[in-house]
Amino acid sequence: SDVYKRQDNDTNINSCEDYATAQSYAYDIYKIVHQAALSSKGITANHLADTTTLFGCDTLIVDTTSSPMTIDIQFNGTCNNRNGSISATFTNKYDNLGSSVSITLNNYTYNGFTISGTINYSFSGIINGEPNYSINFNNITIKDVKERVLSWSASQTIKVSNGETTADFNDDSYSISGSSSGRTFVRNNFTTLTNTDLTLLGNCQWISAGTASVIPDNKVPRNLNFGSGCDNKATAKIYDCLLYTSDAADDL
Repeated sequence: SDVYKRQDNDTNINSCEDYATAQSYAYDIYKIVHQAALSSKGITANHLADTTTLFGCDTLIVDTTSSPMTIDIQFNGTCNNRNGSISATFTNKYDNLGSSVSITLNNYTYNGFTISGTINYSFSGIINGEPNYSINFNNITIKDVKERVLSWSASQTIKVSNGETTADFNDDSYSISGSSSGRTFVRNNFTTLTNTDLTLLGNCQWISAGTASVIPDNKVPRNLNFGSGCDNKATAKIYDCLLYTSDAADDL
Protein backbone atom coordinates (compact mmCIF):
# COMPACT_ATOMS: atom_id res chain seq x y z
CA SER A 1 0.00 0.00 0.00
CA ASP A 2 0.97 3.66 -0.27
CA VAL A 3 1.36 3.79 3.51
CA TYR A 4 3.96 1.03 3.51
CA LYS A 5 5.82 2.58 0.57
CA ARG A 6 6.00 5.84 2.49
CA GLN A 7 7.26 4.04 5.57
CA ASP A 8 10.01 2.33 3.58
CA ASN A 9 11.15 5.47 1.76
CA ASP A 10 10.66 8.10 4.42
CA THR A 11 13.84 7.47 6.38
CA ASN A 12 16.16 10.47 6.13
CA ILE A 13 16.77 12.42 9.33
CA ASN A 14 18.58 15.57 8.24
CA SER A 15 15.78 17.62 9.86
CA CYS A 16 16.51 15.94 13.20
CA GLU A 17 20.26 16.52 12.92
CA ASP A 18 19.93 20.15 11.89
CA TYR A 19 17.28 20.93 14.51
CA ALA A 20 19.57 19.51 17.20
CA THR A 21 22.42 21.64 15.88
CA ALA A 22 20.34 24.83 15.81
CA GLN A 23 18.84 24.24 19.25
CA SER A 24 22.24 23.63 20.83
CA TYR A 25 24.13 26.46 19.14
CA ALA A 26 21.39 29.04 19.75
CA TYR A 27 21.18 28.20 23.45
CA ASP A 28 24.94 28.36 23.76
CA ILE A 29 24.56 32.08 22.96
CA TYR A 30 21.79 32.45 25.55
CA LYS A 31 23.97 30.79 28.20
CA ILE A 32 26.82 33.19 27.53
CA VAL A 33 24.61 36.27 27.88
CA HIS A 34 22.83 34.85 30.93
CA GLN A 35 26.13 34.30 32.71
CA ALA A 36 27.52 37.66 31.62
CA ALA A 37 24.47 39.41 33.07
CA LEU A 38 24.75 37.57 36.39
CA SER A 39 28.48 38.37 36.51
CA SER A 40 28.26 42.12 35.81
CA LYS A 41 27.73 44.63 38.59
CA GLY A 42 24.84 46.96 37.84
CA ILE A 43 23.17 44.73 35.23
CA THR A 44 21.46 42.69 37.93
CA ALA A 45 20.04 43.90 41.22
CA ASN A 46 21.80 41.02 42.98
CA HIS A 47 24.86 40.19 40.92
CA LEU A 48 26.76 37.01 41.73
CA ALA A 49 30.16 38.29 40.58
CA ASP A 50 31.82 41.28 38.94
CA THR A 51 34.17 40.24 36.18
CA THR A 52 35.57 41.42 32.87
CA THR A 53 35.78 37.93 31.35
CA LEU A 54 33.78 34.69 31.30
CA PHE A 55 36.28 32.22 29.84
CA GLY A 56 39.53 34.03 30.56
CA CYS A 57 40.05 34.67 26.84
CA ASP A 58 37.15 37.02 26.13
CA THR A 59 36.40 40.59 27.20
CA LEU A 60 33.17 41.90 28.72
CA ILE A 61 32.46 45.57 28.06
CA VAL A 62 29.63 46.66 30.36
CA ASP A 63 27.73 49.95 30.16
CA THR A 64 25.25 50.55 32.98
CA THR A 65 24.98 54.31 32.45
CA SER A 66 23.22 54.22 29.08
CA SER A 67 19.58 53.36 28.56
CA PRO A 68 19.17 50.57 27.70
CA MET A 69 22.15 49.08 29.51
CA THR A 70 24.51 46.97 27.41
CA ILE A 71 27.05 44.18 27.55
CA ASP A 72 29.39 43.46 24.64
CA ILE A 73 31.17 40.10 24.80
CA GLN A 74 34.21 40.14 22.53
CA PHE A 75 36.15 37.06 21.39
CA ASN A 76 39.58 37.02 19.81
CA GLY A 77 39.47 33.79 17.78
CA THR A 78 41.43 31.72 20.28
CA CYS A 79 38.62 31.68 22.86
CA ASN A 80 36.97 28.24 22.79
CA ASN A 81 36.68 28.31 18.98
CA ARG A 82 34.76 31.61 19.08
CA ASN A 83 35.34 34.83 17.17
CA GLY A 84 33.45 38.10 16.74
CA SER A 85 31.18 39.44 19.43
CA ILE A 86 27.79 39.04 21.11
CA SER A 87 25.95 42.22 22.14
CA ALA A 88 23.06 42.35 24.61
CA THR A 89 20.81 45.24 25.66
CA PHE A 90 18.75 45.25 28.87
CA THR A 91 15.55 47.23 29.44
CA ASN A 92 15.89 46.93 33.22
CA LYS A 93 17.84 45.09 35.88
CA TYR A 94 18.22 41.53 34.61
CA ASP A 95 16.54 39.98 37.64
CA ASN A 96 13.57 42.39 37.72
CA LEU A 97 10.22 40.92 36.70
CA GLY A 98 9.46 41.70 33.05
CA SER A 99 13.00 42.78 32.20
CA SER A 100 13.78 42.14 28.53
CA VAL A 101 17.01 41.30 26.76
CA SER A 102 17.83 41.71 23.07
CA ILE A 103 20.85 39.88 21.64
CA THR A 104 22.60 40.60 18.35
CA LEU A 105 25.59 38.81 16.81
CA ASN A 106 28.47 40.64 15.16
CA ASN A 107 30.64 38.57 12.78
CA TYR A 108 30.17 35.76 15.27
CA THR A 109 31.61 32.34 14.55
CA TYR A 110 31.72 29.20 16.68
CA ASN A 111 33.35 25.88 15.81
CA GLY A 112 33.72 27.06 12.22
CA PHE A 113 30.05 28.01 11.83
CA THR A 114 29.05 31.61 11.10
CA ILE A 115 25.96 32.44 13.17
CA SER A 116 23.64 35.42 12.75
CA GLY A 117 20.13 36.49 13.77
CA THR A 118 18.60 37.99 16.91
CA ILE A 119 17.40 36.62 20.24
CA ASN A 120 14.85 38.30 22.51
CA TYR A 121 13.78 37.10 25.92
CA SER A 122 12.15 38.35 29.09
CA PHE A 123 12.16 37.35 32.74
CA SER A 124 8.78 35.81 33.63
CA GLY A 125 9.53 35.51 37.35
CA ILE A 126 10.18 32.74 39.85
CA ILE A 127 7.74 29.90 39.22
CA ASN A 128 7.83 26.89 41.56
CA GLY A 129 11.17 28.10 42.84
CA GLU A 130 12.75 28.34 39.38
CA PRO A 131 13.56 31.47 37.33
CA ASN A 132 11.57 31.36 34.08
CA TYR A 133 12.26 33.15 30.82
CA SER A 134 10.18 33.46 27.64
CA ILE A 135 12.57 33.39 24.69
CA ASN A 136 12.28 33.95 20.95
CA PHE A 137 14.95 33.07 18.41
CA ASN A 138 14.43 35.15 15.27
CA ASN A 139 15.77 33.79 12.00
CA ILE A 140 18.93 32.30 13.43
CA THR A 141 21.16 31.32 10.49
CA ILE A 142 24.09 28.96 10.77
CA LYS A 143 26.44 28.81 7.78
CA ASP A 144 28.88 25.93 7.47
CA VAL A 145 32.27 25.78 5.72
CA LYS A 146 30.53 24.60 2.52
CA GLU A 147 28.48 27.83 2.49
CA ARG A 148 25.29 25.88 3.21
CA VAL A 149 22.81 27.65 5.49
CA LEU A 150 20.60 26.28 8.25
CA SER A 151 17.86 28.69 9.37
CA TRP A 152 15.82 28.35 12.56
CA SER A 153 13.26 30.30 14.61
CA ALA A 154 11.65 29.34 17.91
CA SER A 155 9.28 30.44 20.65
CA GLN A 156 10.18 28.65 23.86
CA THR A 157 10.30 28.75 27.64
CA ILE A 158 13.47 28.17 29.60
CA LYS A 159 13.63 27.35 33.31
CA VAL A 160 16.82 27.58 35.32
CA SER A 161 16.47 24.44 37.40
CA ASN A 162 19.85 24.52 39.14
CA GLY A 163 22.91 26.69 39.67
CA GLU A 164 21.34 30.15 39.74
CA THR A 165 22.77 30.93 43.16
CA THR A 166 26.44 30.69 42.14
CA ALA A 167 28.61 32.66 39.72
CA ASP A 168 29.91 29.46 38.10
CA PHE A 169 27.77 28.56 35.09
CA ASN A 170 29.32 25.09 34.92
CA ASP A 171 26.88 23.93 37.60
CA ASP A 172 23.81 25.37 35.86
CA SER A 173 20.97 23.25 34.50
CA TYR A 174 18.19 24.49 32.22
CA SER A 175 14.87 22.98 31.09
CA ILE A 176 13.50 23.99 27.68
CA SER A 177 10.06 23.56 26.12
CA GLY A 178 8.20 25.00 23.15
CA SER A 179 8.05 24.97 19.37
CA SER A 180 10.32 25.88 16.48
CA SER A 181 10.57 25.86 12.70
CA GLY A 182 13.41 25.93 10.24
CA ARG A 183 15.05 24.97 6.98
CA THR A 184 17.86 22.43 6.87
CA PHE A 185 21.26 22.74 5.25
CA VAL A 186 19.82 20.80 2.27
CA ARG A 187 16.83 23.19 2.17
CA ASN A 188 13.83 21.21 3.35
CA ASN A 189 11.49 22.84 5.87
CA PHE A 190 10.53 21.39 9.23
CA THR A 191 8.70 22.20 12.47
CA THR A 192 9.29 20.88 15.99
CA LEU A 193 7.55 20.56 19.34
CA THR A 194 9.13 19.38 22.59
CA ASN A 195 7.42 16.33 24.09
CA THR A 196 9.40 16.21 27.32
CA ASP A 197 11.51 19.14 28.49
CA LEU A 198 14.97 19.34 26.98
CA THR A 199 17.86 19.49 29.43
CA LEU A 200 20.79 21.81 28.82
CA LEU A 201 23.76 21.80 31.19
CA GLY A 202 25.97 24.79 31.80
CA ASN A 203 29.13 22.81 31.14
CA CYS A 204 27.89 21.09 27.95
CA GLN A 205 27.49 22.39 24.41
CA TRP A 206 24.77 19.90 23.49
CA ILE A 207 21.21 19.21 24.63
CA SER A 208 21.71 16.39 27.14
CA ALA A 209 18.22 14.89 27.53
CA GLY A 210 14.57 15.22 26.52
CA THR A 211 12.43 14.39 23.50
CA ALA A 212 10.90 16.32 20.63
CA SER A 213 8.73 15.70 17.58
CA VAL A 214 10.44 16.83 14.38
CA ILE A 215 8.09 17.13 11.39
CA PRO A 216 9.65 17.65 7.96
CA ASP A 217 7.31 19.10 5.32
CA ASN A 218 5.19 16.37 3.68
CA LYS A 219 6.70 13.67 5.85
CA VAL A 220 5.62 11.91 9.00
CA PRO A 221 6.96 13.05 12.39
CA ARG A 222 10.21 11.78 13.78
CA ASN A 223 10.53 11.20 17.51
CA LEU A 224 13.91 12.59 18.53
CA ASN A 225 15.38 11.43 21.84
CA PHE A 226 18.48 13.25 23.08
CA GLY A 227 19.35 10.39 25.42
CA SER A 228 21.37 11.22 28.52
CA GLY A 229 24.77 12.69 29.14
CA CYS A 230 26.85 15.35 27.39
CA ASP A 231 27.37 14.35 23.76
CA ASN A 232 26.18 15.24 20.27
CA LYS A 233 24.23 12.00 19.78
CA ALA A 234 20.47 11.51 19.59
CA THR A 235 18.14 8.71 18.50
CA ALA A 236 15.45 9.23 15.84
CA LYS A 237 12.42 6.96 15.48
CA ILE A 238 9.52 6.85 13.05
CA TYR A 239 6.42 4.69 13.61
CA ASP A 240 8.22 3.54 16.78
CA CYS A 241 10.94 2.02 14.62
CA LEU A 242 14.56 3.02 15.13
CA LEU A 243 15.88 5.04 12.20
CA TYR A 244 19.33 6.02 13.30
CA THR A 245 21.49 7.11 16.17
CA SER A 246 22.68 10.45 14.89
CA ASP A 247 25.61 12.77 15.40
CA ALA A 248 24.77 16.44 14.98
CA ALA A 249 26.98 19.21 13.60
CA ASP A 250 30.35 17.54 14.24
CA ASP A 251 29.76 15.18 11.29
CA LEU A 252 28.79 17.86 8.76
